Amino acid sequence: METYSPEEVKKIIGMLSSINAKVKKTKGDEPTKLEKQIGYLKQRLKFFNPTKKMLGYIINQAEHSKVKLDPVLLEKLKNEFIKKG
Repeated sequence: METYSPEEVKKIIGMLSSINAKVKKTKGDEPTKLEKQIGYLKQRLKFFNPTKKMLGYIINQAEHSKVKLDPVLLEKLKNEFIKKG
């Protein structure tokens, strides 16, 4: 299991928040999966232990958005995803 510093988790939150800011939301909608993920990460700054599904989601967002994640952190996420395979 990899360990993630609060700074690394904040980088992930920043990337996801930037993506979320570009998604249009109408008033009264339920929180999106992205918003739920951001909320979860904010609660887990000191101890972030992602599931394989969560890692896949974050990696997918990082690779397919214009907002880029720190390459070293992205590689760390990918390595953990492979280990959990």
